[in-house]
Amino acid sequence: MSFLRTAKPIDWTKRTEFEQATFPAYKKEQIRMDTTGIARSNLVDLKFSLKNPYGSADLFLNTRLIMQPNKRCAVYGINGSGKTCLFAAIASGEIEGFPKHMSVHHMKELEHDEAKDAMTVLETVMSAHEYRNALLFCEKNLIEQLEKETDEARKTALNQNLTYVKQQKGLCHGEEENAKNVATGMLRVLGFDEIGEQAPLSSLSGGLRMRVSLACAFFADPDILLLDEPTNHLDLPSVLWLENRLRAYKGSFLLVTHDRVLLENVVTSVMLIQDFKLENYACSFKDFEIKKEQNDKERVKQVEEFMRVNRNIDGNNPRYKTKLQYEKWLEQRYERSILLQGKFTFSSPPPLTPKEGETPSTISLIKVDNVRFSYQPDKLPFIFDTPINYEITVGTRVGIIGPNGAGKSTLLKLVTGKLEPTSGSIIRHPTFVTAYFGQHSTKELDLDKSAMEFMQWKFPKANTGVLRSHLAKTSVGDSIADTRMKNLSFSQRSCVIFAALTFVPPHLLIMDEPTNFLDIDSVDSLIQAANKFKGGLVIVTHNRDFLKKTAKTFVSIIPGAFLEFDNIKDAERATYSFITALENGGQVDVKSAILENRGGGSIHSEQDQAIRNAKLAAQQRRAKEEAEAIEAERLRVEQLALEKEKERLAKLAKLRTNWAAGEKCWAQNKGKWVPVEVVRNVPAMGVTCRTETGDMLMVDAKKLREEKPDEAPAAPKAAAPAGGRGGAASGRGGAAGGRGGATGGRGGAAGGRGGATGGRGGAAGGRGGAGARGRK
Repeated sequence: MSFLRTAKPIDWTKRTEFEQATFPAYKKEQIRMDTTGIARSNLVDLKFSLKNPYGSADLFLNTRLIMQPNKRCAVYGINGSGKTCLFAAIASGEIEGFPKHMSVHHMKELEHDEAKDAMTVLETVMSAHEYRNALLFCEKNLIEQLEKETDEARKTALNQNLTYVKQQKGLCHGEEENAKNVATGMLRVLGFDEIGEQAPLSSLSGGLRMRVSLACAFFADPDILLLDEPTNHLDLPSVLWLENRLRAYKGSFLLVTHDRVLLENVVTSVMLIQDFKLENYACSFKDFEIKKEQNDKERVKQVEEFMRVNRNIDGNNPRYKTKLQYEKWLEQRYERSILLQGKFTFSSPPPLTPKEGETPSTISLIKVDNVRFSYQPDKLPFIFDTPINYEITVGTRVGIIGPNGAGKSTLLKLVTGKLEPTSGSIIRHPTFVTAYFGQHSTKELDLDKSAMEFMQWKFPKANTGVLRSHLAKTSVGDSIADTRMKNLSFSQRSCVIFAALTFVPPHLLIMDEPTNFLDIDSVDSLIQAANKFKGGLVIVTHNRDFLKKTAKTFVSIIPGAFLEFDNIKDAERATYSFITALENGGQVDVKSAILENRGGGSIHSEQDQAIRNAKLAAQQRRAKEEAEAIEAERLRVEQLALEKEKERLAKLAKLRTNWAAGEKCWAQNKGKWVPVEVVRNVPAMGVTCRTETGDMLMVDAKKLREEKPDEAPAAPKAAAPAGGRGGAASGRGGAAGGRGGATGGRGGAAGGRGGATGGRGGAAGGRGGAGARGRK
């Protein structure tokens, strides 16, 4: 790898010369500012405009970009609004006025490149720090020059420069051993062991490649970190690791993601891309969504009022231009609302003929029978060693979960015929249609073609107008349908793939990480469309919300296990050892969570699998015990409620209001139940009754009883054996006196209130003591 930024030979005795020739641009700017005494600030505050990559449309017009130091900000906008282009422009220095002295790293999915794919995981991470790479190059050349140099003055200069380079390297993870420890420390936590870190990038799944990209970003440690859909392909433990790293990040970051939970947990502000502008919200993501909805309603009201008042103005009116802008805004808003409602419409497929004993929903589409699989049985471990069996029918709606590299995508490739089993068989229905969206489907596109050309190549007999209309349903409108796909964003390419998949109605829809690169509104639209789809549905995604809303059964795939469940909670407990703590709001040790729930980045011994299975079994057992305890308590409370209700109804049954004159019954009189005879009953007023002694009573009809109720015995009154109000031998006061001393009352020697032998009601005295009130 070359770090030379000039073709001229370098004089390594001159520091400024090798700095200018090898250092990254931001570091050269820092040196210039320090040399000239210019203070450095990490505040970004500028205005800019930006077009799309092919210059055919505006993305931003004279908008303001503000980033305070240590800013934790989400960038929010619809697909195609310019999020990825904004990040690319910041990272490349294209935005005029952006501080040149700040280091920027654009973290995105690692693209497939023959040279880079040949590098190991560890090499890829350790080469991510641009300034460190330049320093290593300088150090190597300075050492070589010192070995050859004979001139003492030049050797002194070379030694001074070598010392300077080593000092700078110390600020960038230091010597090789320390830097390696930093890199491997992250890789270990992300699930790569000593063997996994030596694997070439080309051998990794999408989720593992994204983990490597994350490790690269944090190894680079830039002033500004740009994260473009960092959760794509990531399993749950990796997302938790990312969340913790972002919470502790000392620089600034801008985050684009469709993961609502991550946004709610890490960002403190939001940049909204709308109408070619950046609008800043200094609040959490939850508060942003509330404020945005309120602002949208207010704006619609404002625009509609303006249009009502200025409905008939002519072209000479100064407000006419604003009217045209508002008309366009209302039209775009309406089109987007219609688009989101039908963006991923999956038409019903033609019915298949069921065999004898089958119903339309139980028609077998794919049957996996005793399948084992390894990519290289002689060299690599088996992905599925224990034979697996599974059947997919028209009525199947299954979500597949598991850690990265455990075999989820491999299973989908097996059932779709992209891979053949090492042993066993897979039987497929002879006439059914499958639509398969893989996590790398967009990489199968010919990017030199336009979306329209791709659809015409895919469906040569289809009507051009029908193809164009179908593309528009997935938000690939006329403005981009004829543009080369290499100039489209990843989200727009995903929409092209969805358009191709759904043009012919499938009986089975298989989606592998379908939410990658979709904005939050589009994810919601995809959920609605999936729930309306009438065929079979197989989904692999780490988006828990998506699975909960679309799947009815679940499969857990972990190294050494293939398990089926009818609810997501049990499936997750069988997959991740930390899920109970997470659901209960407890602390999750992220490092342990990943190490205990590793996928394909590590070798799994039988002992590892036994330990893992034991922990998962213990978690499932505890969850079962907790569920049983909760159910037992629910039943207890329910039984108590039934008993109380029974008592209440029994009491109600005893109540009457239709008493007739002459009836004998019981009524309460002065706290006691006495027999009475009804004289007359006046509704809403009461019942007049006569007692045996001839007294007349007016009683509420509901308080009369046919039979004499049981009367609780009166509580006995406690006796005061030898005193008055007080204790055994005293009155109000203490043991042998009243209010006063030990043996007298207020003043007397043997009396007073509560004296020695008496008190109020005492045995031998009145209110005082033995003789009187105790006064001398």
